[in-house]
Amino acid sequence: MKRFTLALLFTATLPVLASAQRYLGIATSNWSGTNGVYLNPANLADSRHKFTIDLFSLNVGVDNSLAQFSAGKVFNSTVNGDKISDAFKFNNQDRFSITAPSAEIRGPGFLVSLGSKHGIALTTRMRAINQFYNFNQNLYKNLVDSEFTPTANSTFKADKFNWTAHMWAEIGLSYGGVIWQNKHHQIKGGLTGRYLMGAGYVSAVSKNVDGVYTYTGNDAYMKITNTDIHLAQGGADLSGGKFNLGSAGKGFGGDVGVVYEFRPKVEKYTYDMDGKTGIVDRSKNTYMLRFSAAVTDLGSIKYTTNNRQVNFTGSGTLKGSEVADSLNNYNNIRTYLSNHGIKADSSTGNATKVYMPTSLVMSLDYHAIGGLYVNLMYIGGIGDKVRHGNSVYNQITLTPRFDVRAFSFGLPITYSMLTKGVKVGAGIRAGGFFIGSDDMLAFFGNGYGMNAYFGAYVPFNKKKPRDSDGDLVSNKKDKCRNEKGVWEMRGCPNPDKDGDGVLDKDDKCPDVAGSKTAAGCPDADLDGIADAEDRCPQEAGTAAMQGCPDRDKDGIADIDDACPDIAGLAQFKGCPDTDGDGIADNEDKCPTAAGPVANQGCPDTDNDGVADNMDKCPTVPGTVANQGCPEISVEVKKRLAFAATAIQFDLGKATIKKTSYKLLDGVVKILNDYPDYLMTIDGHTDNVGKPDKNLQLSKDRAAAVKGYFVSKGISADRLIDNGYGDTKPVASNKTAKGRAQNRRVAMDLKLKD
Repeated sequence: MKRFTLALLFTATLPVLASAQRYLGIATSNWSGTNGVYLNPANLADSRHKFTIDLFSLNVGVDNSLAQFSAGKVFNSTVNGDKISDAFKFNNQDRFSITAPSAEIRGPGFLVSLGSKHGIALTTRMRAINQFYNFNQNLYKNLVDSEFTPTANSTFKADKFNWTAHMWAEIGLSYGGVIWQNKHHQIKGGLTGRYLMGAGYVSAVSKNVDGVYTYTGNDAYMKITNTDIHLAQGGADLSGGKFNLGSAGKGFGGDVGVVYEFRPKVEKYTYDMDGKTGIVDRSKNTYMLRFSAAVTDLGSIKYTTNNRQVNFTGSGTLKGSEVADSLNNYNNIRTYLSNHGIKADSSTGNATKVYMPTSLVMSLDYHAIGGLYVNLMYIGGIGDKVRHGNSVYNQITLTPRFDVRAFSFGLPITYSMLTKGVKVGAGIRAGGFFIGSDDMLAFFGNGYGMNAYFGAYVPFNKKKPRDSDGDLVSNKKDKCRNEKGVWEMRGCPNPDKDGDGVLDKDDKCPDVAGSKTAAGCPDADLDGIADAEDRCPQEAGTAAMQGCPDRDKDGIADIDDACPDIAGLAQFKGCPDTDGDGIADNEDKCPTAAGPVANQGCPDTDNDGVADNMDKCPTVPGTVANQGCPEISVEVKKRLAFAATAIQFDLGKATIKKTSYKLLDGVVKILNDYPDYLMTIDGHTDNVGKPDKNLQLSKDRAAAVKGYFVSKGISADRLIDNGYGDTKPVASNKTAKGRAQNRRVAMDLKLKD
């Protein structure tokens, strides 16, 4: 394999750097230290750690969509000097992307929890990424593989690709805090700010490169047309291995994130200690579901030191091996391309921004049972891959894991949008030591990528306070650590025989469990009066009322008060006498009107022997038998009976003849004489004609009589009219006399209800 100078230079000179992978096998652990902060800075809030010290972690890896390979075969071919390309299984797609290598080292650093809701972390890391995006496969092979023989006159097109190799270091300060919470829900937010120090970069951004392969003798050439490539290099001369991280490039970046936790069974993780109840155990994970969203690697590094840019345009004929050999530095490649017909324009400026591989990280973590969890995570690049260079390949990862304080094991299974295939990894953590891989199929067979990581940190985890004697007083505050006691005595035994929390020296009932409200004696209603002296032991009261309540505040205890909700007088057992008639309201049938005892406190306004509350005619003397109203005289009843058949109507109509007005005026006088009575007006007919017409006629005639009375000043409310047609005869309809008797408007006086 031919030396593709810069890529191999990164591989050869940076073997100690860790990859840009996320340590998915262990980073989703709740005891992963600052590894979880790189996924989302909000994870700092309510951390399971009190304090951690980062020592180091290493990660190296590759990822691509160009070819599958076996790590074992690549190693054997390298050792044996065999043809390495045989270890690769190339696909037939025209375009591919590749990261080879990606490298990263983390540490030293630390994490500190500030109480239960806040946390800060200081992190450091070095990173290097060599990445091709959307590159033409045949062009790549021609540059890299000396065994590759392109077909004569075959064409290729390499537009809109990016190659960026970049190395830099970071110092980050992170904060996470609880934004809002209630019993079952918690929202956390976090922010990381980073100072970025660039070592150096090389980038090539192509708008277009068209080419045709030609041969001269045994040598293959590329005839390039329509070239439009921007090449830039800045910072240290990477080919010389000189990396001055502090002076080459500088910038700022960071992460921002939010976490939501659903904690429906938080009560399961609470305890009582040191006089407090319902304390949440910070050493446990209280959530059932946790949703996390973060944007990571925001920012850029600006290069001005040794920064050079050139635009290559035009056409020329190039040899692949010569192009590859010229890639060892900026001047060589510029000289070579210029000597072969490609125009070089260096007037594009002396400062370049190299952007971070910004990504969106979203996850859902499900706490199944005990130490078993399932994490679903999406990682997607959100930067401009062509313009900005280094970027993140989109992927979805499902990670079942076993996760407890001292140990965790995760099995990340990833679907890669780059390769449209599956990656499988594994991660193990024991205390603060961890090792794993997010992509390890190439170690056992063929895969499109591989990575490995390991590292160590020193964790100081949050723990529930120790309580050796089980008296709910922590060892730290227990003055009698090996003897069960009470919090009030700071863990020492309480001289309290009845165990009611009142020391015997202060207990008035030392042999019977009682209440502090009654100096150790039983006090069921907690009113401060011992049950033995309390007239109302089940109801809280006052000492003045001998332990009974007085709801109406009239100075009479409710137990003795016949009217406990209305203030009254002692002479009436706590009831009032509103009308002052000497009869308490609760026994007075007329509490607002004075009356004699004989009438149960009600007056008799008309002195007819019927109390007003029972008198239907309270202002008119009547009889007891008629409920205090005057009796209807026999003469009146006769006049009404006569009027029933004497009222005359036009034939077949409900129009009252004027000759009947005098008769009706007499009935009006009766109604005025008996103002407390109602009158019923019932219309009847004989059976001549159709029944339905007779019924309507009877109703209309009754209504006509009522209307006459109303016109004379009688209230309509006193008049009740109805019609019955021929259904209620009083004589035979077979004779003219009988029919005449049946044609009537009967009127009767009735007392109001």
